Amino acid sequence: MKDEGFNQKIYVDWDTGFVFGGNEYNCGTWMDKMGESEKAGNKGFPGTPRAGAAIEITGLLKSTVRFAIELSKKGLLKHDYVVNQHGDRVTFQAWDDKIQEAFEYAYYVPLNAEDDSQYDIDSHVVHRRGIYKDLYRSTNTYEDYQLRPNFSIAMVVAPELFVVDHAINAIAMADQILRGPVGMATLDPDDLNYRPYYRNSEDSTDFQTAKGVVNGNLD
Repeated sequence: MKDEGFNQKIYVDWDTGFVFGGNEYNCGTWMDKMGESEKAGNKGFPGTPRAGAAIEITGLLKSTVRFAIELSKKGLLKHDYVVNQHGDRVTFQAWDDKIQEAFEYAYYVPLNAEDDSQYDIDSHVVHRRGIYKDLYRSTNTYEDYQLRPNFSIAMVVAPELFVVDHAINAIAMADQILRGPVGMATLDPDDLNYRPYYRNSEDSTDFQTAKGVVNGNLD
């Protein structure tokens, strides 16, 4: 990893309640691999850095805060709040409400372009509609709008975040586009960055695939 990959700013954005972190030089989540090919020039460059607020992390955060609320109500936690970086007390319930309120606005990509004004959308970057963004406010805006399977993790751990009709349509699209014979593709096959095969033994000059660095694979 490059030195820049270790220089992380991980924080809660209290406008949304989401946890942000990572950068383009860091393998920030489970689905990444650090480039290691000097021949291809990808050494120190992650295939899928996923900087920003990853959707499955937001879902896991919501479920954690919800659990903290339950423990607090049972008297199993000493406090029912956290103190944020500004020195303000934020109750678990207020944090939970903030995530709930911001989620669909931040992550949903509406089916119809005329509804974009109701969400945080850059219409010029949208590739597919009726999906949930993989990231929110990533280093590279394009990566926000890539169709990946991570939203399904958030659905499992925090289903209350999702509008039912939106969720059903997004699942149907993932089933049609991402599901393969042995599992889920890690990226939309129609994405410009998609590469179908993971071969760690590949010693080529291809920046996108050498030493197993891929942005998405199905097989």
